[in-house]
Amino acid sequence: MWIFYETLLLIGLLLYVPRALWRKRLPHRGWTMRLGRYPRSVSTTLHGRRPIWIHAVSVGEVLAVQPLLHALTSAAPREPLVLSTITSSGFEVAEKQLGERGVAIYFPLDFRVCVTHALDALHPRLLILVESELWPTMIRLANARGIPIAIVNGRISPRAFRRYRWVAPWVGSLLRQIDRFLMQGQPDADRIIQLGAPPAKVQVMGSLKWDASLGARPTSQTIQETAVRLGLNGQEIVLVAGSTHRGEEAALLDAFQTVRTSHPHARLIIAPRHLERLAEVEGLVRQAGLTSARLSHLPAATGAAQTGAAGGAGWDVGLVDTLGQLPRYYGLATVAFVGGSLIPHGGQNPIEAASLGKPILFGPFMHNFTEIAHQLTSHLAARQITDIQGLTPALQALLTHRAEAQAMGRRAQELTERSQGVVQRTVEALAPLLANTS
Repeated sequence: MWIFYETLLLIGLLLYVPRALWRKRLPHRGWTMRLGRYPRSVSTTLHGRRPIWIHAVSVGEVLAVQPLLHALTSAAPREPLVLSTITSSGFEVAEKQLGERGVAIYFPLDFRVCVTHALDALHPRLLILVESELWPTMIRLANARGIPIAIVNGRISPRAFRRYRWVAPWVGSLLRQIDRFLMQGQPDADRIIQLGAPPAKVQVMGSLKWDASLGARPTSQTIQETAVRLGLNGQEIVLVAGSTHRGEEAALLDAFQTVRTSHPHARLIIAPRHLERLAEVEGLVRQAGLTSARLSHLPAATGAAQTGAAGGAGWDVGLVDTLGQLPRYYGLATVAFVGGSLIPHGGQNPIEAASLGKPILFGPFMHNFTEIAHQLTSHLAARQITDIQGLTPALQALLTHRAEAQAMGRRAQELTERSQGVVQRTVEALAPLLANTS
């Protein structure tokens, strides 16, 4: 089975590399580190100590573990941290998150030689895999070296569960090599146990993203300054679509144009999930006959210079073109739409908007955030539409019934505040693993 797995991995890599090189997805040092070869600065920073290694696949997961990084630093102040990721955008955010507490790296390709080089270089005392990052070779070789392994903020989507069931005996043997499964919700825990995880090692923690949302929440002053910079007077209707994917922006623009028939000064802010798609989204805006602006390019004087008596800001559709800024734009929202949910991607994180008390709308595909989406909808703190045709009437309903929409936002904020404490529970569950390696 291992030969079959590595053969499939190699085929996938050979298919991916040409496209990645063409799109410049990874810089040269990224490819070097993915082979398990790290620059001298990594060993210099670690000083021969055994770090806690946290692997988070991309930007969303890196942001989610930020409060956990702080908590681990407090709980084990002498242990350096290694934070790995796979994407270049995730790596950029990881470097900012860590500062002087450790090093950011790219996760090695899951081939025996690459993983062996990485483990030899880093010699971690604990390996933490975030959400659904089940890399078989890494798990097997780390376990063989006696390195404790924990899954934190764990989730198994229904689709992933069905895939894993095809190779359940192999997956079960892999899961038995992991020491802790700290899962987001009871359905995730049930699925991981059905796949072969020992029940005694499985705990339901909730989602780290509830805790992360408060740390990322902008102040009212920051939101006000952002509004002024964008030329908004605070009276306009602002629809904010966060982390959108291809196939969603066109639907949003159609819905926005309908909204404008009754709210002519409304604005739409779109934050594409992948910034390399900005030019593509700008093209869609032009085709719709609307004016766009990349929001980081607006001068500080935009508000004073371009805001007219009607509240116009010189643009119809604002495009978020910088990483990590989405919360401040959610702060401007009359209604927040969560991207990745109108297509079978599985949705993006709705908690940032919830923490700011915004009425939230998302589509039918939220399987990446099943438990969180269920909590929000069951508390009447978000509305889920069943298909793309429901987008326009749902937006119109929220804008027509403003008191109801505002009550929805308050319930979302209250739910966020009640759901805190996951980080502390996670650190307490990890403590025995750290103690056993000291």
